[in-house]
Amino acid sequence: MTSEPSHLSSGTFDFSRFIKVQKTHSSSTSKLIEIEDLSLVTLKLTKSTINYMKTLTTEGMNSEERLNFVRLLSNGMNGDIFEFSTCNRVLYVGFGIKPQEIVKKILDITNLEYVPFQVYQGMDVWRHLVNVCSGLDSFILGELQVMGQFRGALSWHRKNNLLTDTNGIFFDHVVAANRVVRKELGFTKTPESMFSLATNAIKETILQGKNVHITVIGFGDMGIKAVKALLELGQENILVITRTGADASERTPEISEKIKFKNFEEWGVEDESHIIISTIRNTKPTFNSSRKIPIKNDTKILDFSWPPSIELSGIHENQELLDVKHWIRAAHKLEVDWNYQETIDSGNIIIKGIEERFLKSLENKTQTEFRSYIYSRLGKLSGTWENLSSDNLEVVQMGAFSREIATWICEQNGEFNPEELHDEVINTRRKINSTILKYIAADVMGEMFRINQSKTLMEAAS
Repeated sequence: MTSEPSHLSSGTFDFSRFIKVQKTHSSSTSKLIEIEDLSLVTLKLTKSTINYMKTLTTEGMNSEERLNFVRLLSNGMNGDIFEFSTCNRVLYVGFGIKPQEIVKKILDITNLEYVPFQVYQGMDVWRHLVNVCSGLDSFILGELQVMGQFRGALSWHRKNNLLTDTNGIFFDHVVAANRVVRKELGFTKTPESMFSLATNAIKETILQGKNVHITVIGFGDMGIKAVKALLELGQENILVITRTGADASERTPEISEKIKFKNFEEWGVEDESHIIISTIRNTKPTFNSSRKIPIKNDTKILDFSWPPSIELSGIHENQELLDVKHWIRAAHKLEVDWNYQETIDSGNIIIKGIEERFLKSLENKTQTEFRSYIYSRLGKLSGTWENLSSDNLEVVQMGAFSREIATWICEQNGEFNPEELHDEVINTRRKINSTILKYIAADVMGEMFRINQSKTLMEAAS
């Protein structure tokens, strides 16, 4: 039993640090850590970053290879790391890890000396992820494909125990914000993905004649998907052009026996093609005025590369080039170019409003944790109070009395005078012996003084 404090009016109880978003949690990976301790480093595909992207992306890895990579990245870190790769970006989110630590670890395990990463911290991490997932940072503005990829990455991290449930809640807020952004920007209909657009374009060409010859340039992730889709459509005359030629067949033995391979030097005018699909990554167009497409017959050319792999000057007069700009307009069924900047500006305004709701939800969550802790502590104390009386009418009230005291404490918004709490206990309307009330008040005051001296809620609970 704790004795009654001799100076109740000296100082105040201030629990506000336990119910503010910035000071809610410890750095333990079992908790969603402080917002300002979130870090994100990212690299987006441009002409100058393509070689870095080739080294960093996990898109071409199988699940086991990717798992080994992320575990290497997380090993020795004081928190979770979330890795996300798409065809035009890589990013890493760290919980309780400084961005410099993430960058250093990436350089160590990839043997790179430098990567021109963009770095974000605190709420900027949340803002950037919402921009990415909502399609505001995509080639096709508002496209949903990246959100599907993000959900898949989140599920994969959880399945492989790379992300704690509580840290995963942060990404759940990102997903929820994405829905609001899309709705408020009028993205009520999901823009068609480039892949579905390509499939439709191919179907149209196939219907125009039999024995269609199709050439796929590049055999990376998207190139392989394109070939699989063509095989599903029943196409047999498929030629794949890669830098390594026939050696690329080893990547997909299950489908490689059904297609032909050539390298760029072997590809010539004799390889008649009605459809050319380009999926290659490069720093500048592979085909231009000085190096034209070797095929000269009537051909529909679908360029899905970014930066573009084929310039208009790189095709012949009887050929049709459908480039990324075409797919952007087609995805939104637009006759005119999409006003990127206006939409992005509107999106940022919407995200700002969602951000305020996000912070409020975190604050509510931390307040709930504090309330639960206070109710739990006083509930345990009430068990000892029941032993103070032989009067059953008093004994049965102790649990409810502890909850009343806990409710009063939580309603003070974190700061109050100790004397006020003491009076609240002593002056209860409950029929409890005054001597017992003094003991209860002493117990409650002693517990509150102990909590008040703790720096974190985790410390108070230990």
